[in-house]
Amino acid sequence: MLKKEIWIFALALMLAVGLTACSKTPEQKSGKAEVTVGQVKMNPHPASLEGKTVVLRWNSKLNGDKVLDRVAELLTQKVPGVKIVKMYRVDPSTVVVAEKMEDSLQIADKIVAQKPDIVIASQAD
Repeated sequence: MLKKEIWIFALALMLAVGLTACSKTPEQKSGKAEVTVGQVKMNPHPASLEGKTVVLRWNSKLNGDKVLDRVAELLTQKVPGVKIVKMYRVDPSTVVVAEKMEDSLQIADKIVAQKPDIVIASQAD
């Protein structure tokens, strides 16, 4: 049952991040910038997290690190051989709310360099 709860939690976080990423910024609302977002295709979910690498990403919002620390504890307890990478500890420069697309891309590159099978992000606000 816990695996299902973790997947639901992770999916909710990904949806929240995705919806935030697709929302308009004040500049877009004022007509100064325009971003077109095409159809988004979800990657297939792994059948199991056993032996997989899970990267946890925090954007500095209050208590997001605490949520991710708990997710790490649960995954470590319940999933044999899972590797947890806490980006906020590995590379503190990723602990920001990216204001520019370039910043987001740099953070994404740093996450990809960890070769994750799945990424869980927390906003916690």
